[in-house]
Amino acid sequence: MSEIKTFYVNSLRECLYVLSSAVKECVIVDPGCQNDRERARVDDYIEAEGLKPACILLTHAHFDHVLSVPHFAEKYDIPAVMNAADCGLLSHLHDYTNLFGMEFLPMDGVTFRYVSDGDIISYAGFSFKVIGTPGHTNGGVCYLEEKERILFTGDTLFEGSIGRTDFEESGEEDMLISLEKLKRLDEDIAVYPGHGYNTTIGDELKTNPYLR
Repeated sequence: MSEIKTFYVNSLRECLYVLSSAVKECVIVDPGCQNDRERARVDDYIEAEGLKPACILLTHAHFDHVLSVPHFAEKYDIPAVMNAADCGLLSHLHDYTNLFGMEFLPMDGVTFRYVSDGDIISYAGFSFKVIGTPGHTNGGVCYLEEKERILFTGDTLFEGSIGRTDFEESGEEDMLISLEKLKRLDEDIAVYPGHGYNTTIGDELKTNPYLR
């Protein structure tokens, strides 16, 4: 049986998830830890549960979601999965970490695996369908585990809201198309967003003004 552990990290209260399987493997989603103390919380949980990380899933490459990719990628010798359209954002990480007073970790030693809309990837006993959801960033994606009824939405869809589309790498029209994709998913699918609290597709269809 799967289990999801949520960590709220960095000053922007980003959601880092550890999704673990019955075989004690796990994936780490959007590791935005800003310092050693936050990274230790995640490492301690992984060790206490006897988990073996298999990969890092990145919904997009904004700094608050990727700060600690190098730490986890190198510590556990695992790849980071993302859409290549967001690679340009990684070159600006140092600027944002300086601005927000967060620790910068260079990405030089990270192995990336690039995915596109419609891809199926398998890690830790899970099978994820990649749903391309540009709008908040050009390379935004969601990860759907259909058997587990779990969807990681990053900053595309929140409880009662959606991600911002006023950044240089954003687009309101793209976001509207992406939301249409999510509106077609089964209502019982649990949504785990990049900030805030988990919800369901059904609840968002009823209450989220951006999905009506």
